[in-house]
Amino acid sequence: MLDAKAAVVAFVPSNPTAAGSEQASGPRPNRNPDAIPDGKATNGCKINISVNASAVSDYRFRGVTQSAGHAAVQGSVEVTSPVGLYTGAWASSIAAYEGAHAELDFYGGYRTKVTSIDLDIGVISYLYPGADGTSSAEVYVAGARDVGDATAKLGISYTPQQAALGPGNGVYVFAEAEKPLPGLPLMVRSHIGRETGVNTVTGTPKLDWLLGADARTGPATISLAWVDARYRGRKGQHQYGGSVVAAVAFDF
Repeated sequence: MLDAKAAVVAFVPSNPTAAGSEQASGPRPNRNPDAIPDGKATNGCKINISVNASAVSDYRFRGVTQSAGHAAVQGSVEVTSPVGLYTGAWASSIAAYEGAHAELDFYGGYRTKVTSIDLDIGVISYLYPGADGTSSAEVYVAGARDVGDATAKLGISYTPQQAALGPGNGVYVFAEAEKPLPGLPLMVRSHIGRETGVNTVTGTPKLDWLLGADARTGPATISLAWVDARYRGRKGQHQYGGSVVAAVAFDF
């Protein structure tokens, strides 16, 4: 993995006026900084394919830039089945990393509804073409619930010990919420996450957060979000501080 994977912020909802849509595009989709796939189990009887392309002013993941503060282009494709199984791939340009200039993620999992909770369980693998010994994987569980016209989500991602990351494991826990603004074509959203273990920047716990809004027009979604992270030794790592990240995404 890169020295600290950070927050992704190009929002891709199927319906900007509804807090929970039938299917959101993207593996993690670009709306969320947790790197965990998003979406709900579909009620249809056919296989669904969703495709997304986006551009962001700074590719951030869990609060830390992956593109050295520069713009990045991203794309994704996801296939979902009527029984709740899904698989997909997501890619982004990144700052040069061990000979790699792109990140390619593959993921798969199962979505279902348990009482009023939309449950999502799966695994995601991070690959960096051109770099040796840098690939890694995480398993995740997330649950979302509609509260009126808002949606609240809790999740956890676990990184088991693997050669690319060295000894030890990692845990990322997060909470998110989103709500449409009455009378306006805007969705406001927030996120806070805490990471410990092998994926942190300096080996000490890291806290990240996001506050943003998204507007849908035709097939495009435009978003602005403030993204930041705090951890011990941040200044010594020459990491970029918090900033406003702009994005535009297209669903096909």
